[in-house]
Amino acid sequence: MTDWFSPASGQRPQQPPQPPPPLQHRPVPPDHQVWPPVAPTREPAGSSTQPLPAVPSAGPLPRRQPHPSGPPAPPGPPTEPPTGPPTGPPAREAAAQPPRRPRLLLQGVGAIVALAVAIGAPTYDRYLLYQGGQPKDRVHLVAAGQGITFEHVTWKVTYGTMPAPQGSRHNTPDKQWLKIAITRTAEDKDGAQLTGQPEVRLKDRAGRAWQLETLEDTAPSDHVVGESYVTTKVAVVPSAVAKEVELELRPSSYRSDTPIEDLMKSTEDDNDDVLRFRR
Repeated sequence: MTDWFSPASGQRPQQPPQPPPPLQHRPVPPDHQVWPPVAPTREPAGSSTQPLPAVPSAGPLPRRQPHPSGPPAPPGPPTEPPTGPPTGPPAREAAAQPPRRPRLLLQGVGAIVALAVAIGAPTYDRYLLYQGGQPKDRVHLVAAGQGITFEHVTWKVTYGTMPAPQGSRHNTPDKQWLKIAITRTAEDKDGAQLTGQPEVRLKDRAGRAWQLETLEDTAPSDHVVGESYVTTKVAVVPSAVAKEVELELRPSSYRSDTPIEDLMKSTEDDNDDVLRFRR
C-alpha cells in the first residue's frame, strides 16, 4: 500500500518556509557645511613644506687658534674707544641720508610764505593805489566859540542840546540829541560865489563818527557879501560822549558861476581841507 504522505525514497524531506532575514540599515553620512565656506584651519607649526630662505653667508668661519702651551701672557693696557667722529661706511651713509622731518617742515614754511606773498602783494598794491587817490586831510583846528575865515568865507559853529522829538525811538537815557548851528558869511565877491553845501560830521576822541541831519537852512541860492546865513543840524550821539564830540566841516569848492560844461567834467569835490571846531 502506497503511503502518499511519506517522502519518496532517496529524496530529502522539504523544510518548512523560513521568514526573510531582517534588513540591515546603512549608516547615515555626516553633514558637511557648504555655505558659507569654512575658513581654512591653520597648519600646526612644523608641518609647512615651504623651504626656509637661504641666509647669505658672512664668509668662512675664523680659524681656531691653537691653545698656547706656555703660561698666558699678561693683559695689555686697556684700549680707549675712539673719540673722533666715526669714519667708514656707516658714517657716510648717515651723512648721505639727512632727517626728513626738518626738510618737510622747511617745505611747509616755504609754501606758507609764498602763499602769503602771493595774497598780500596785490592787496598792498591796491592799498597804495587807494592812498594815492585819497590824500590825507589837512585839519585846521578852531578854538571853542571862535570862527575861522577860509577861502573867502567865515565859518562859525555853536553847540547845543535839544529834547528828543515826540515818538522817536532814540528817546532813551543812554542817547543825547544835539542841535548845532553853522553860520557862514561871505567876505567878498568870490566868497559869495561859493554857495555849495559843506560836508559835515561829528567825531569823538576815539575817531568814531556820526552823521547829522538838516533841520533848517536860511541860506538862499544867491549869497550876499557880509550877510550871515545859519544852517541848523541835529544828531543823536551816546550820552557818554555828548560833551566831547566835535564838528568837522569840509568846505565845498563849488562856485555858482561855474559853466555847465565844466560841471560835467568832475562830480567829486577835491577839497582836502577840514575845519574842526573844538568844544
